Amino acid sequence: MTTPGLDIDLSAQLTAALNGVTTALDREARARQRKMETIRQVPFAGGITITGGIGTYDQPDQLQAKTGYIWDIRRLTIQGWSAGTVTAYRNGLMNQATGLNPGEPICPYSAPAVNTFTKASQLLMPGDRVMFGATGITLASGFGQVQFWGVASCFEAWYLPYYLG
Repeated sequence: MTTPGLDIDLSAQLTAALNGVTTALDREARARQRKMETIRQVPFAGGITITGGIGTYDQPDQLQAKTGYIWDIRRLTIQGWSAGTVTAYRNGLMNQATGLNPGEPICPYSAPAVNTFTKASQLLMPGDRVMFGATGITLASGFGQVQFWGVASCFEAWYLPYYLG
């Protein structure tokens, strides 16, 4: 013999439990999808104009992690000179007159090269930017500037703990 009230109550409890599981699974799927879509590749490139063997490149709009975003520089390529040093800096350039350097050298190049970086080794936090300084430069024939190319992984700041993972 079945009790109609008990069957309905058990059915309602089972339905509520299944709805809760479905809601949790949907929420988890949306969170997973958001994490998968958050990283974008940002390519950048430019040329350092050389005058008297020295030159700088500082374009914050082009080479800056914008508010709310983090960049992870993954590759830098520099070419177009045969003597001298080109250095990528974070947030400042070497002052040639005083020798003071308010920024952090990211990567010095004593010869044209391609450098790849491991994940999270070259993070630019929101507002940080990359600048280039060149000293003692002798341009390679056919080049009017020292050329650079790079790519950074760009993601929203909330994602950093997952990126470091």
